[in-house]
Amino acid sequence: MAHTQPHEIHRTKLTSEALRDLLAIDTNGRQAVSLYLSFEPSQLPHLRERHAQATALLADAEHRYEHDAGASHEQRMALREAIESVRQFVADERELAPESARGLAIFCSTAAGIFEVVSLPDPVDAQVSVDTQLHVEPLLEQPSAGRWCVLVISHRASRVFVGDQDALIETASVLDDVHKHHAQGGWSQAGYQRGVEKEVDDHIRGACARLFERLQRHPFERLLIGGPSELHNHVEHELHPDLHKRLAGFFEIDVERASSEEVRQRVAPLIDADERTHEQQALGRLREGLAPNGHAAVGLDEVLEALSERRVEELLLPHGFATAGFVCPSCGRLSVAAGPCPLDGTQPQPREDIIESAIALASSQDAEVLVIRHELDELAGRVAALLRF
Repeated sequence: MAHTQPHEIHRTKLTSEALRDLLAIDTNGRQAVSLYLSFEPSQLPHLRERHAQATALLADAEHRYEHDAGASHEQRMALREAIESVRQFVADERELAPESARGLAIFCSTAAGIFEVVSLPDPVDAQVSVDTQLHVEPLLEQPSAGRWCVLVISHRASRVFVGDQDALIETASVLDDVHKHHAQGGWSQAGYQRGVEKEVDDHIRGACARLFERLQRHPFERLLIGGPSELHNHVEHELHPDLHKRLAGFFEIDVERASSEEVRQRVAPLIDADERTHEQQALGRLREGLAPNGHAAVGLDEVLEALSERRVEELLLPHGFATAGFVCPSCGRLSVAAGPCPLDGTQPQPREDIIESAIALASSQDAEVLVIRHELDELAGRVAALLRF
């Protein structure tokens, strides 16, 4: 069967920037295949098992979607082309063994010229979906999506790590030529010491400047700083305001000798505590907002209505939450019900997971999306939102 290949296969690793780029992709109403593959070594150690997993999921997509009575012949052919393109891609077993990946996300629409392949640093539930929007919600559940950055810095060395409490990757290291204090007395010693102090100042200032450049290139949400306690105030003073507002705390560590695993073990409880605090603060604001005359919404109907009215400041989602819904193809209004859009009378289109559309709509209006992982009891399985007005 002849089919049209997408213009280009774009490969990337999961980062906050990559996630934002995926959310911004417009399929122009064309159906796209979203395929998630798990490479968990304890479950799928061999390439043939990974290939069998991909083949079974793609066959399931064909069975579930290709014979959709509501789809036109052109839509069915486009979907068949997309599935076949992904099938050819995973037929090359080298594609199923990306370096340092424990999963893979593949997004393909030949009709829209989309073929995105994202290496995942953490395990993912194997699944496939077909929709006119890329199914990116599982990527938000990836704890190593670039949310955390760790700078460890001493008087002469600095190292940068990205990841989370489960996995940290060292991305940069610098060792500056900073002279040590010597034993001579008198003016020579004082002058020498001032020179050393200036070198330390320059080293710290340079490390903070490079960290800010990294933030601009590869944005992250939270920052931890490790090293000798006597340097903490000095480093904090040199942080750019955009870095300072992301600062979650300090810790002590041997900067030059610590392994990546030792750094991870040291920051893991700090990250966990910060995430819990962030969730508790958001849920506290939610409780205040639910009071009379407050600005909050809870429950899918209310939250989708607020999103459609562009009133959401922060969207709160329970970990793993998913449900079906509808979107108006004319105005983009989201709803749970299948009736005509109350704004323009257009018949809405079904979505297998309306939460995916809710995340995309929230991102388009610069609303924060917070997946609640620790304080799940308070949401009781419901979505919620903090509102601008």
